[in-house]
Amino acid sequence: MINIYDSANELEQNIRKTEEYKELKEAFAAVKADEASYQEFKKFQKAQMDFQTKQMKGELADSDVDQIKSLGEKIEKKKVIMTLMEKERQLAQVMDEINKIMFKPVNELYQD
Repeated sequence: MINIYDSANELEQNIRKTEEYKELKEAFAAVKADEASYQEFKKFQKAQMDFQTKQMKGELADSDVDQIKSLGEKIEKKKVIMTLMEKERQLAQVMDEINKIMFKPVNELYQD
């Protein structure tokens, strides 16, 4: 009998070996090396989480939208952060493709 968790753990280790993950790790190290950029990045991350929480609760105000836009505009001026976000997007694309593969049996099951 197959232990699916062994396969999942192997996948996790293999993800760490991908170019996308390695490039993301390098990009994050570059952001952390620039203290001002790192603080801006952390501030933006927190604002995104707060924004999503308020959005899910239906408590989003115009000031929240303005704040996230303002922070986003600041972030866009930081090349090191934009590189990090691009590398994150690339890894997310790989993860999406893996997710599609993993759910293929379920999707096939429900197709006519």
